Amino acid sequence: MKQNTLLERVHASVVDECAFLACCSIHGRVLTLPGIVAGINPAAPDRSLFNGVAYESPDALRTHYDTIAAAYDAAGVRAWTVWVRPGDTSTPAFLASRAHVFDYDPVAMAAHIPDLRLPAAGDLDWEETDDLRTLGVINDAAFGFPPPAFAAVFDRWPNRRWRGYLARIDDRPVSALLTCDTAEGDCSITAVATLPDYQGRGLATRLMAAALRQARARGMTSTSLQASPSGASVYARLGYGELGRMPMWERRTPSGESRD
Repeated sequence: MKQNTLLERVHASVVDECAFLACCSIHGRVLTLPGIVAGINPAAPDRSLFNGVAYESPDALRTHYDTIAAAYDAAGVRAWTVWVRPGDTSTPAFLASRAHVFDYDPVAMAAHIPDLRLPAAGDLDWEETDDLRTLGVINDAAFGFPPPAFAAVFDRWPNRRWRGYLARIDDRPVSALLTCDTAEGDCSITAVATLPDYQGRGLATRLMAAALRQARARGMTSTSLQASPSGASVYARLGYGELGRMPMWERRTPSGESRD
C-alpha cells in the first residue's frame, strides 16, 4: 500500500476522531465547512483534546478560521486545537499569528494490517464493549487527566463505526482502546490506555492485536493512529511506519486552565 494512501487514511482518522471526541458528549456537535471538520464539546471547555479541528488544505483553514473561532467562542469553549497536516509548513505561522501556541507533536503512523507483527492474545481476558464511561475512567487514570476529561464527556456512542475494547485482570477493567472503521478499509486506533499499576505488561498491545484481528475479519485492510513521540517505538515494533508529525496548535483564552 502506497505511503500517500496511508497518509490520507491517517488524516481521515483525525477527522473521525475530532468528530467523535465532540459527539461522544450529549452537549457536543460537529461544525462542518468546506474542507473543515471542527469538533465542539462545551462539556470540556478547557480541554482542547475534545475540541479539535482538521482541515483539508491550508487555504480552507484560512478561509474559515474566523467562523471556526466564533463557533468555539459562542459555545463557551476556551481551549481548542488545530491538527496540522504532515508536511504543512505554512499553517503553524498562520496559527501563531492567531494566538495559537504549539502544544503537542503526535506521530502519524499506519500499516497494512497483514504486514503487522501482532502478538497472540494468550490468556488475556478481553471483550468488545459499549461501556464508554469505563473506557474514559481508564484513560483519565492512565494519563493523569484531572476532570473534566474523558470520564466527564463520554456519554454516548455517536455512531456504530466506533468500537470499544477492554482487558480485565481479576475481573477489573485495566486496559482499553477505541477503534473506528472507514469506508476505505482503515481501522484507526485511539484512546489506548492502561491503568498505572498494570502498565508494562503488554496488556494494551495484546488488546490492540485482538481488535485488529477482528478488524481484518471485517474486511479492514489498513490501520492508522497518532502516537505520542515516546510511544511511537512501541507501534513501530508491531510494524507501523512513521509518516510524519502532526503538531497540535492550541488557542486558549486567559480564563482557561492549563493545557492538556
